Amino acid sequence: MGTLLLILIAVFALAGQQALQIARHDADAALRVQASAQLAALSQAVADSAIVSDYIALQAQLKTPIAQGNLRYVEYTAPNGYTLREAAPAYHAGRPGWFAALTGLSIPVMQASLVIGGTSYGSLVIQPSAHAYEDFLWHLGTRLFVLLAAAFALLGWLTHVLLKINLHDLTRLRATARRIETGDYSARIPIRASSPPELQQTTRAFNHMSAALERLLTDLNEQQKALDSTANVSESDVTGNITFVNDLFCSISGYTREELIGQNHRIVNSGQHDAAFFNDLWETISSGRTWRGEICNRAKDGQLFWMATTIIPIRGDDGLPQKYLSIRFDTTQRKLDEAALSNEKARWQVTLQSINDAVIVTNPHNQVTYLNPAAENLLGIALDEAMLSPLNAVMQLDQRSNDDAPACFLSPASALHGQTGSAQLQTRSGQHLAISYSCAPLTGHGGLGTIYVLRDETEKKQLLDSLHEMAFHDPLTNLPNRRAVEGRLQRALRTARDQAQRHAFCYIDLDQFKLVNDTCGHSVGDALLVDIAQTMKEALSDQAYLGRLGGDEFGLILFDTQPAEAIQVCRQLVQRIRDFRFEYKGRRFALGACAGIAPITQVPTTAGELMVQADMACYRAKSEGSGRVMLYEADEVGFRRLEAEMGWAADFAQALEANQFLPYRQLIQPTSSGGQPHYEVLIRWQRNGVIEGPAKLLPALERYGQAPILDRWMVEAVVSYLAAQPDDTAVYFINLSGKTVADESFLGTVCYLLDHYGVAGERLGFEVTETAAVVNLEDAQRLIHGLRQRGCQFALDDFGRDASSFFYLKHLPADFLKIDGAFVRGMLDDRRDQAIVRSIAKLASDFGMYSVAEQVEDAEMAALLRDIGVDYLQGYHIHRPEALPHWQPVTVSQAAAPAHHPRSPHLALVK
Repeated sequence: MGTLLLILIAVFALAGQQALQIARHDADAALRVQASAQLAALSQAVADSAIVSDYIALQAQLKTPIAQGNLRYVEYTAPNGYTLREAAPAYHAGRPGWFAALTGLSIPVMQASLVIGGTSYGSLVIQPSAHAYEDFLWHLGTRLFVLLAAAFALLGWLTHVLLKINLHDLTRLRATARRIETGDYSARIPIRASSPPELQQTTRAFNHMSAALERLLTDLNEQQKALDSTANVSESDVTGNITFVNDLFCSISGYTREELIGQNHRIVNSGQHDAAFFNDLWETISSGRTWRGEICNRAKDGQLFWMATTIIPIRGDDGLPQKYLSIRFDTTQRKLDEAALSNEKARWQVTLQSINDAVIVTNPHNQVTYLNPAAENLLGIALDEAMLSPLNAVMQLDQRSNDDAPACFLSPASALHGQTGSAQLQTRSGQHLAISYSCAPLTGHGGLGTIYVLRDETEKKQLLDSLHEMAFHDPLTNLPNRRAVEGRLQRALRTARDQAQRHAFCYIDLDQFKLVNDTCGHSVGDALLVDIAQTMKEALSDQAYLGRLGGDEFGLILFDTQPAEAIQVCRQLVQRIRDFRFEYKGRRFALGACAGIAPITQVPTTAGELMVQADMACYRAKSEGSGRVMLYEADEVGFRRLEAEMGWAADFAQALEANQFLPYRQLIQPTSSGGQPHYEVLIRWQRNGVIEGPAKLLPALERYGQAPILDRWMVEAVVSYLAAQPDDTAVYFINLSGKTVADESFLGTVCYLLDHYGVAGERLGFEVTETAAVVNLEDAQRLIHGLRQRGCQFALDDFGRDASSFFYLKHLPADFLKIDGAFVRGMLDDRRDQAIVRSIAKLASDFGMYSVAEQVEDAEMAALLRDIGVDYLQGYHIHRPEALPHWQPVTVSQAAAPAHHPRSPHLALVK
């Protein structure tokens, strides 16, 4: 309506403007015609005076039209240039001054020459006055405005009256809608006959809608009551905060409605589900899909209750979830019943699988329905294969007479009473076993069945035979054992010495055998060893002597064999092992092997030394890859290095006792001004007057399992140094070996030393390589958690070299991530190394860790690392390793524990 009024006002305004425009145009034309007539009349009036040059009469004649108000001014110019001019005085109009400018009348200036009888007597110039026309237009405009105002006032009043009459029904409609909004669903609008047809139709449709809504809400209320009596109903916003709960939810959870509203659903979280469970739930409902499942909740009193839950997203106009409706049914009793039944079944299964007796269960038709593992082993058939097979098809009895045959074994209908006895069992493999048995009928809803219990009585005899064989034979592979191999080596040494014969001893070690054990179990691994032993035995001549030394290691003595021939024989054996394929439950395994050969000559030696030489050769072969064969040569560089490592490992205990090890430190400098400096503690060996690095010693200690001893010594050395330097606020990081990480007692040792010396754990840090942490992931997590509780910090060293798995990084809560120096050294010349360093630094930052760049060798490299955003720098450019200032070796008296707390085992000297 307002728009219509504006349009009408605009139309009337345009019409008035157009009328004024027309009047102004007519006034302009009339003004020009009047000016022409006045100029002509004035020319005639002044002609006589102009001819005689009577300027006084001429002046009087010029004043006449000015006085009449017809001209604004008049000017006469004589031929001699004499000028007479008369101008009208200022005009005081009874209208606004701006109206003259608004009308914009064009006032012409008219000029005419006085030519009489061909003689010019001067010229006249006049400008007419427009005041009369402006007054006319002013009166016309004001009347027109008054007329339009009256018309608009009348139109507005009529419109108001019509709207007030016709919109009365709409007002009633709005009032009724508000009543329905407040809950009065029975509200209706009477239909007036005087209302316009459109409003009558609208009112009728509104009443129909109101009635339908009342019926729908009545049905919904009844359904709501039924639902509330059986189901827990709740609503929550998109963040999981509860906005509505019904009474049943409050009753089961133990919380009041006021305690629940506004709280997150985690208030009833039982902790029984992992994060992945809830991540899947939220991913489902946040995408607009309905989630169904069972959730275990915890009531206010701590009791657990299970709910079969359906969560329905309620979408908004934009299609996105606006809230979530949860409908839950209590399944706690069913869960308890299922748990009880499952526990009972589990106990029954564990009992049957734990006993050594074979248990067989049949149905009323004497068909097999269950075999325990002992029965599977005894009968040589798996449960899946034997299921529903007739009993006489999976086991056969050798009968001495009809009277000796167990009655319950003969007919499905004969096992009506329990029975015990003994018989001879013929297995599927053709063995004859003496067994004792018992059978008893079973009753149930499915009818009769039978349970059989068999016991292998031949085991006692086999055990006695095995004890005899175990003295010199491996009970698994039936090969000679280590004792037998050593005895035969002694004979080979005697014949080589006395008869100048050449023999060879071969040390064979299987590869990937641990994978089979871990994947399939030790029983399957044992079966594989038997097959491998048989495969090797079949490939050897009768003169060869093959034995099992232990685990997956075999010893082979080749008599009257040159080294070249021995190498050829070992290569053939290794190839046979590599060609061997082992299958278990659809999985296929391929093994490998390496072999080391020690020649047996007239050179004096012992059987133990020969085994060590062959073991060293096998170790060298394995270090070069699977399938290698290596001959021991005493003068070869690699073997000399291994022997040197053995010597270093042997000298380690003596060097430790003599305090020949020195702890050094290297600064780890922060790139920011507010960072705290740290030190990495390094080991040096003061040997024969020369300080050596750990490059040769540490691999030997790792190989021979002595690295944890050095780690413990280093911890005590650093802790005692920190106790003597209370003003040193830097954190000292100690490197740990993989075996130390896996040592469960190491955490207790560190805690004891910190308490004994009174050093805060915040001054101590530990570094472990990425590989050691990954191999011992659970141990590393345990150690990091325990050390962090004491305030110690942890760094993951050489990151990026080996595993580099985000999974391991996520589960290793380290404080520092040390970038492997191989990437740092090459980053100035290789953009790929630079990208790796940048990504690791960013990764450390995202994980809440500090990044440390190792092996920083020059200023350019340091500047680039700072630009990349690395937090700490370490290397020769930053600081060269130095001995700990004022360090004193730890003596036994200094580190002695109190009498009631014995000294840690790692401090004892093993001689």
